[in-house]
Amino acid sequence: MNLQQMEYIVALDKYRHFVLAAEACGVTQPTLSAMIQKLEEELDVKIFNRDRKHIAPTQVGEKIIRQAKIALNESQKIKEIVADEMDSMSGSLRIGILPTIAPYLVPDFIFHFRKNYPKVNLFIDERENESLMQALKFGNLDIVITTPPPHTDNLLEIPVYIEKFVAYFSKDCHKSREAISRKELPPEQMWILKEGHCIPNGAMNFCKNKEVGNHIYEAGSIETLVRIVDKNGGYTIIPELHIQSLTEEQQKNILPLPGNPPAQRCVSMFIKDDFIRERMVNAVLHTLKSIIPPYMMEERFNKNQIRLRSVTF
Repeated sequence: MNLQQMEYIVALDKYRHFVLAAEACGVTQPTLSAMIQKLEEELDVKIFNRDRKHIAPTQVGEKIIRQAKIALNESQKIKEIVADEMDSMSGSLRIGILPTIAPYLVPDFIFHFRKNYPKVNLFIDERENESLMQALKFGNLDIVITTPPPHTDNLLEIPVYIEKFVAYFSKDCHKSREAISRKELPPEQMWILKEGHCIPNGAMNFCKNKEVGNHIYEAGSIETLVRIVDKNGGYTIIPELHIQSLTEEQQKNILPLPGNPPAQRCVSMFIKDDFIRERMVNAVLHTLKSIIPPYMMEERFNKNQIRLRSVTF
């Protein structure tokens, strides 16, 4: 038995499909099948029940796979120990990020991270929340940067920063400006994102509310919404970090949103609860600190390092 065979049975258990498991391991399907069969012969047990439509571990196979996961995690720790001793950061890092967060973080993040950690192969993927969490659980992503989803089973959340929302009006939208002064927002004049405006921590929540907003065009980005407002009137809701992308003239069309609690979102890093690359997590956090204004950052991590095994978030 070797670590490679352990990797193969863990992958097959995860995907329950020989071709997908082989692709995840970077080998051909016949190679993966042959290596798993060889392991079964060596142990003299059947690890998987196979038929044309279904692949599932046997009762003893579940125990073997569970132990294989522990062995693979422990082997990764050895690599981390070596990296710590050599004071080097290397390997690959796969980050997933929400599209409505990416424009404000990704350009600067790539620049600073590659400058400080040139030996790390960095990959960044934009996806919606459901896809991000699925990829994280399947092991196709190492770290996800997003707003907290409803369910985070077996995941560790590390809050990074809190961002307020503001209203952006067209320069001729005087009635809407007066309405927000009265702590009102006329829903029929609001332009919304394709998936709706989600402000989970605020008094105003436009998530999945089909009665709110102008639905002539369902925009996929904040930048598109701003341009629509400039040309067609009305208003939209934008995150605080988008203000830096506006011209001086456009910034005159911003007003704070009414409501208590305030309209804001928490942006967090998510990792699997068995993730052990502590130095890599801190490298990501350190890079984010160089991008996010200090007053928005989570206070606990402004000075302290993250300890994956000793801190509960």
